[in-house]
Amino acid sequence: MALGLSSCGDSFFDVKMDQNIETKDAYKNVQDVKNGMIGAYYALGQYRFYGRNVVAIGDLCSDLAQGDPSSGHFVNLGTYQFGDTDEEIEDTWNYGYKIIDRCVRTIQGAEAIRAAGADEGFEDQIDSYISQCYALRALTTFTMTNLWGKPYKAGGNNTQLGVCLLDKEPLEPFVKIQRSTVEDCYKQVCSDIELALKYYAGEGEMNGSPQFYFNEAAIYALKARVNLYMGKYAEALAAAKEAIKLRGSSDISNEAYVSMWSSTAISDEDILTIAKSDDDNLSANSLNTLYGNYGASFENEFLDYFGEDDARASMLDNKSFKFCGTSTSEDTSNIPIFRKSELYLIIAECQTQLGNIEAAREALAYTVKRDLAFVDEDGNVDISILPDNKVEMMSFIQDEYVREFYQEGHRWFDARRWGLKLTCSKFKNFDVSNFVFPIPADEINAGFCTQQNDGWEDSLPE
Repeated sequence: MALGLSSCGDSFFDVKMDQNIETKDAYKNVQDVKNGMIGAYYALGQYRFYGRNVVAIGDLCSDLAQGDPSSGHFVNLGTYQFGDTDEEIEDTWNYGYKIIDRCVRTIQGAEAIRAAGADEGFEDQIDSYISQCYALRALTTFTMTNLWGKPYKAGGNNTQLGVCLLDKEPLEPFVKIQRSTVEDCYKQVCSDIELALKYYAGEGEMNGSPQFYFNEAAIYALKARVNLYMGKYAEALAAAKEAIKLRGSSDISNEAYVSMWSSTAISDEDILTIAKSDDDNLSANSLNTLYGNYGASFENEFLDYFGEDDARASMLDNKSFKFCGTSTSEDTSNIPIFRKSELYLIIAECQTQLGNIEAAREALAYTVKRDLAFVDEDGNVDISILPDNKVEMMSFIQDEYVREFYQEGHRWFDARRWGLKLTCSKFKNFDVSNFVFPIPADEINAGFCTQQNDGWEDSLPE
């Protein structure tokens, strides 16, 4: 009967035969653990998750960008003319759980190998793989909680539903699973971050390209972002500072900032990025194509955010904007998850919330230098021009997030945590903080995760 019911829908929690491998047979040695970790990274970078969908939702479902009706790509999603059978929503849900399930299995496999004493001579490598899997699971659970659960409320009880948690045990077939509260989701995310730091064993095999993996600076960057969303400003501030310290890179010029988007080489801005190459043959599934041949564009009012001498606006002349490709492939661009700019803006926001306006001004100097209106004749940033009170400073910081991170998928998530009401050509006064995406119908119908976001349609924009 369970087989008959599960066949009616394509549920992630209905394990496919190509996934149904006994964990005890899947992890025999250290190389198997590494392969499991790589599998989790592969799912993260797929277009169905962070390789396109999560990032595209962050901009196209906000007030910044819109899909092109002539191509149809992300148009229904961006105009909120969709239901619980939308392909992009289902893919994002399914691939999020592929990442989480692979992380759980890899951690479990690594611990079994260690318990059997089969990791002798490879202890640091095992620790590194475990650390990265905890960090990947934390990032994925955090992202999914913010797509399918309402924002975390600082000081609240946060009993609203989040997503289904996988902790010590991997996904098992035909087991009904319950969604956890947003509070419990964040507790696991925070726990996973601390475990990632506990097991971190240095760059090891990441030497040469650590920004393509969850390096220590990236773990602290995730800790900073999560604590910011929780309204834990002191904790977020400390984590952001530590991430910058650990990254240890130089500041980049405006010229280098503009040019880095047309290269897949790691820049001093990068902390964690999804690596892409010409061999990936991304084509129709890339962010580049979405904003290029498929015609996604920015709202008419978008340019109002920029001054006439802002280097970040100069990239808007490119066919695909930030995701303009390289000299050898217009479809190929790395996808940043954490950049130094975010850490400085987190510091600025936290300092503002803590009442330290002058410290917030100093942190903002890192990004506002891209607008020459804030730079004097000697090339120094004049932070005295910046707001001198909390209300105006927060408004400036919110706009600076737009200037710095347009097209990188931040806006929808930031607007929700700030409680902004968004207005554009697609909708008016949209309270995005009250909106959650529906659990995919195939998941509900399969019978293994049956808790829908009841009434989600009532919060659709008008």
